Amino acid sequence: MSTPTPPLPDHEREEWRDFLLQELVTYLGEHKEEIIGRYQAQSSGRLTRDQIEAEGLLDFDISITLHRDRPSTFGLGKGFFKINLIR
Repeated sequence: MSTPTPPLPDHEREEWRDFLLQELVTYLGEHKEEIIGRYQAQSSGRLTRDQIEAEGLLDFDISITLHRDRPSTFGLGKGFFKINLIR
């Protein structure tokens, strides 16, 4: 039988979660034009770029909850993080 792996310390999981969150924010910022373009192409362009920006629709929250941090019952778990994206 193999020896069970000890659990990762909280700070190491949080460091990884913070890194992933920063990667997502960077990706979204670098690909904003493409994302809006795909939205307009796939949705018949109901909202214009100006409407999206004027209405603050580019400001939203992103969260990352690692599956291992989810309780088996209800809620987002103890590792819930949010970030506000600023254009």
